Amino acid sequence: MTHIDHPNEAAPKSVVCPICGQQFTCGMSSSCWCATRVVPEPVRRSLAERYETCVCSACLDRLIEEAKEE
Repeated sequence: MTHIDHPNEAAPKSVVCPICGQQFTCGMSSSCWCATRVVPEPVRRSLAERYETCVCSACLDRLIEEAKEE
């Protein structure tokens, strides 16, 4: 998952990305789309420090790519 661990997996919910404002579905489980991404630890920490919710796939993918370029 991007940065929030969901110990009590629940039904998917609609979320607004805190970065771009895009609405997306958060699976809130280990089978969520974000579980398919390899998120570098610095990105995971940064997201956890800045946001209280997950980010959309486009923003997460961009952050992962930017981390690779550093």
